[in-house]
Amino acid sequence: MLNTPFSPWPSFTPEEARRIGEVLLSNKVNYWTGEECCHFEQEFAGWAGTRHAVAVANGTVALDLAFKALGIGAGDEVIVTPRTFLASVSSIVNAGATPVFADVDRDSQNITARTIGAVLGPRTRAIVCVHLAGWPCDMDPIMALARQRGLYVIEDCAQAHGAVYKGRKVGGIGDVGAWSFCQDKIISTGGEGGMVTTNDEALWRRMWSYKDHGKSWEAVYERAHPPGFRWLHDSFGTNWRMLEIQAALGRMQLARLPAMSAARRANAARLAAACRPFKVLRVPVPPPDVEHACYRFYAFVEPRRLAGGWSRDRIVDEINARGVPCFQGTCSEVYLERAFDGTGLRPRARLPVARELGETSLAMLVHPTLTQAELDEACRALAVVLAKAEADDTPRRSWRPVPHIRPGELPWRQGQGSATGTRAP
Repeated sequence: MLNTPFSPWPSFTPEEARRIGEVLLSNKVNYWTGEECCHFEQEFAGWAGTRHAVAVANGTVALDLAFKALGIGAGDEVIVTPRTFLASVSSIVNAGATPVFADVDRDSQNITARTIGAVLGPRTRAIVCVHLAGWPCDMDPIMALARQRGLYVIEDCAQAHGAVYKGRKVGGIGDVGAWSFCQDKIISTGGEGGMVTTNDEALWRRMWSYKDHGKSWEAVYERAHPPGFRWLHDSFGTNWRMLEIQAALGRMQLARLPAMSAARRANAARLAAACRPFKVLRVPVPPPDVEHACYRFYAFVEPRRLAGGWSRDRIVDEINARGVPCFQGTCSEVYLERAFDGTGLRPRARLPVARELGETSLAMLVHPTLTQAELDEACRALAVVLAKAEADDTPRRSWRPVPHIRPGELPWRQGQGSATGTRAP
């Protein structure tokens, strides 16, 4: 993240800059003259454990492309979380469908099979599972419900590169995975970029075609053509292609991802350990069969344990005043945006758990360029501010300086964690 006192994210390497220069000077900067996009698609599919991937211009059009390929449109309803960035919902609206909001789990911040089931209707056609902040949705019950009801499942993986659910990477569990490589994401292709992943060949062919003016894969690569002009467009589409420069950078970022993910998890573990002595904060712990991608570190204020005059917002302000970046977190209830005024798309009442999380969450940075000194500073700020914010009658564990945590020592991988945190159902 940029514009904070801490080390920036994204942070590109000289090697990445040189590679971009090489691609630029080759003059092969388009999908049809270079090879970087094709290689990136193959490598990303292999990494994600899917049969197919299609590189696109950004993460928003990745969602748009998924809905287009699935045939979602007017008259359809799509269930989605309220706790997300607007693109997860605007893509539904732009497809002509109606978003229906399901409440979220207090720990994972994600929709669940139970909350989805509460809002299912006869017009429901699809579910969008946003793996918020890198914590995967509980996909098995969701997929079972979707298959029982004949629904499509789109995974919004914009914040979840490297997240694993029961041994499977996210993005290959539902029908389509939609990925973002925007500036501050876990990997970036230089400002914008996206990908869709799928195991369904028919879906892949439709997405590959639509993102490139309706070209047919068969016509381009498999069909014999007589000499002269080649007729390649079997349908209408648009141009959502990724640039060769973006793909070259994405390939290098993908190669760096294991090390970057390990650093993110270690950084998040240090912050979790710093919060552990204080019952004024609730730090949920993922279940043992989940690997969190750690796009952000989240904790939640327990209002009943606050000292007089303290609030979530004051905690955030006090931590920032000590030179440590701290935030309220993601959009809590996206339907409160003015875009929904007069549309009739808001739920009849605010969703209680989403509202609670929006009023109590705080988020901190864990990107891999953070230094140990910056993490030390963050842990000290948490200790000082939380000690003041916690009511005097709140029992507190003894505090000691938080050690540097290596990637193999993550508390949630060892069955440890905050006593106030609970596991997702």
